[in-house]
Amino acid sequence: MTMKTTLFIKRLRETKLMLPPLTGFTDYPYRTILADFDPPFLTTEMINARALLQQNQRTLQMIRRVEGSHIQGVQLLGNDPTSMAKAAKIIEDLDFDYIDINMGCTSRKVTSRGEGVSLMNDEQRAYDIVHAVFQAVNLPITVKLRIGPSKNKITISSLSEKVIAAGAVALTIHGRTGEKKFASPIDLPTIKDVVQKVSVPIIANGGIFTGDDAKNVLFKTGAAAVMPGRGLIGNPWIVSEIRCALFEESFSSPALQEKKNICLKHTQELCIHYGERRGILHMRKILPKYFSKAQNIKELKHDVQRMATKSDVIVILGRIEERDYQWYYLENAQ
Repeated sequence: MTMKTTLFIKRLRETKLMLPPLTGFTDYPYRTILADFDPPFLTTEMINARALLQQNQRTLQMIRRVEGSHIQGVQLLGNDPTSMAKAAKIIEDLDFDYIDINMGCTSRKVTSRGEGVSLMNDEQRAYDIVHAVFQAVNLPITVKLRIGPSKNKITISSLSEKVIAAGAVALTIHGRTGEKKFASPIDLPTIKDVVQKVSVPIIANGGIFTGDDAKNVLFKTGAAAVMPGRGLIGNPWIVSEIRCALFEESFSSPALQEKKNICLKHTQELCIHYGERRGILHMRKILPKYFSKAQNIKELKHDVQRMATKSDVIVILGRIEERDYQWYYLENAQ
């Protein structure tokens, strides 16, 4: 085991928390926000290996490093072992700390190319990809999986053993199958079964929106760590909340003004990175998440869809007020 792998696993077992790769959300601007919350790990959005090899400008923009004390990874997507190995080498040369291989994405565009969760149907190719990356770089390799490609095909047990044999040092398991139904329950017993069978740390993923959720998932699965998913969107405070829950410390929810400040900073980072027009388009899907507990959320979402400039964001934030310990969006505020 290399020194990098030893340090990676030590940090994972000590902190019990890894932040997710979320397409369209854990971009460079949000990772700069998250870095201020002292996460143990930060991962990029899903990066297409072929696009990276072609030096696609948008892809290169997606893998900018963020300064901080965190261990920093890139999630790679692809189904060709040679391309994945070459892309992994580029990532290593860019001084990232680990590589996560995506075998869980359910997007039809991805699965139709034989990538993402469809690799869970082809265990030999999954093995070959991990092994090719393992041989190409001197970095820890993790794999993000689901419990199976479909509810009629639960392959996680056999596939876990194969990718570990190929060189994976930790696995993230999302407790649903590939049908992509967020409403379906998380299959914690299946994650627990894998935890008990394999020798590497398992990171449990799915259904984690609070510190108590994280604590419950760890307790019921015996996993080494948890990974929140959509609960991270518009909520960088979940890093602190999970840490406090897992280590029996008190957590105080952010005040309204703090939320506004971070939301505005996030907006500014998006506009710097993408330009104002694209940045505000990104913010339209994020801002309501920051204030999801506010009264009149439907009206807030409606007005957010008409935002076009940073000034529009400031106006909307100004309409969110606290009254009697409740947050309200005041649609017609002056």
